[in-house]
Amino acid sequence: MKFKIKKETFLDGLSKVQGLTGKKSNLAVTSNVLLSIEQYAEQSTLSLAATDLEIAFKGNYKAEIEQEGATLVPSRKLYEIIRNFPSDTVTVKELENKWIQITNKELEYNIVGMETSDFPDLPDIEGVPLFKIDADILKEMIEKTIYAVSTDEGRTQLSGIYFETVSEDDNRKIRMVSTDGHRLSKIDSLYRQAKEGDFTLEKGVIIPKAGVVEILKLLEGGDGVYIGCKGSNYVVKKGDEYLIVRLIEGEFPDYKMVIPKESHSELKVNRDTFIAMLKRMSILASDRYKGVHFKISKDRIESTISNPEVGESREVIAAEFIGDELNIGFNPRYLIETLNAMKSDEIIIKFTDEINPSVIEGKDDKGFLSLIMPMRIQNGS
Repeated sequence: MKFKIKKETFLDGLSKVQGLTGKKSNLAVTSNVLLSIEQYAEQSTLSLAATDLEIAFKGNYKAEIEQEGATLVPSRKLYEIIRNFPSDTVTVKELENKWIQITNKELEYNIVGMETSDFPDLPDIEGVPLFKIDADILKEMIEKTIYAVSTDEGRTQLSGIYFETVSEDDNRKIRMVSTDGHRLSKIDSLYRQAKEGDFTLEKGVIIPKAGVVEILKLLEGGDGVYIGCKGSNYVVKKGDEYLIVRLIEGEFPDYKMVIPKESHSELKVNRDTFIAMLKRMSILASDRYKGVHFKISKDRIESTISNPEVGESREVIAAEFIGDELNIGFNPRYLIETLNAMKSDEIIIKFTDEINPSVIEGKDDKGFLSLIMPMRIQNGS
């Protein structure tokens, strides 16, 4: 194998697999990247593939092909070499005994490769129905749900983002939902009928958080992407690159049951002002004393936190409130993470009472809502 490729092109592909090949594994081959010459779009191109056995990446890149072949190369070392390469063009050549030579006129690296037969087969996605969606829309949907994914390893069904298609008011939507048991985030996006037909899932699927993180990397730069499911795999294709993510098995909880159907009071507050106050209150929080108490009345929010181990704080900000005076407690981190994912200047929080989940929305965050369970705060805890 021998090819010549632009440094920028090569580096872009290698950067997208570092999250996969950098994971600790007992299988050495998963820390390597497969380089091969393949026929793609009726021409010979460089193919780059990597997998951690749960997530697979493959991309095809324009290169000047001098000799066909394939090789496995240590991913991190190759990435570091190309990132620091002094010229705009790189020549890669396979030597004897699977060694790989990386050169220009002044510089030469010779590194050890592996047998390509050791590389696992990638999942077969031939014929998977793909639906086109704007990359920025998919990115926004992920960013509005990923923060609420559970980190509890014992609750596998909550360790990813639930993805489904829904029909409401004669509209077809794609929906993403996440929850860790204390909060929930849900976002809908309308879509048009694809050329291949109306995109529909028979049932929702759960995309693991690790796979969602890799999808975000693929979405950088905008443009359109294609998404689809086949068997136990979720597929995202952008240009000449695609990711295959193994789905989480099991049933996602019935999230609709916990969304309040009505509210008894409503708060409107400036997002930036509210975030700033929450951050100041969080300074005195700890693992043991992490709740902030809110006294909400007609035109203000009074927040207090008391931590016997550190101290206490109180602050008042202006707000609009419709309803009877409300005393309620929240984990400020949950509120901050939700508000950081939103873009509305004015935030609307709807309350049922002091013990049931509150709903957070914003007029510039269409199709999005977040639920947060209140906390019982006693003796400053």
